[in-house]
Amino acid sequence: MLIRHSVPGFAHRVYRTSAALIVPMFDAFVRKHRNVLAVLGTPDGRFLIPASNIVTDAGDVHYAQRGAAEAPTNAFGIAELASAGTPGKSASRSSFTVIGSTQKAHGAGYPRTNDDDPDNTGAGTDTVTFLASYAKADFNHAAISHGLITNASPGASEPLLTGYAFASAFEKTADDTLKLFVNHDFTGS
Repeated sequence: MLIRHSVPGFAHRVYRTSAALIVPMFDAFVRKHRNVLAVLGTPDGRFLIPASNIVTDAGDVHYAQRGAAEAPTNAFGIAELASAGTPGKSASRSSFTVIGSTQKAHGAGYPRTNDDDPDNTGAGTDTVTFLASYAKADFNHAAISHGLITNASPGASEPLLTGYAFASAFEKTADDTLKLFVNHDFTGS
């Protein structure tokens, strides 16, 4: 039996179950805690655009080094958005077509666990959350379809912590704000 609850505050329907988020507007079923959530603030309301992400091989090494209290090889301190890309375990920054002016450092206090921001419907006690917030004047683009987390001042083939593809491409205009939550769940195996 599927028990779902409506998530308030969005201009379209968003549902939460014990295991996933359901966004009918994008025909998306996104596993909870293993997701990317873009919250687009427009003059017509707020919209939740979901994405699924994959931690890369370099990201696996990063988390292993952090878990062993070692200095990580890569800091992975910025988010970037893209208009095309191919997420995958071996992906690098060259796997994506990065949108200019979207390089953004993580918000103060991020990454963190058990994120208390009410816009992050994918937070949890064993979930690491990254946040990038874009103001109206930061950038405009007609077709945002992908994103990634990489190092500051990245080169063309810079390693990635993660890459992702949104359920559908979306536009950010000069009248819109954008909050981008990237959630990684640690379930153990």
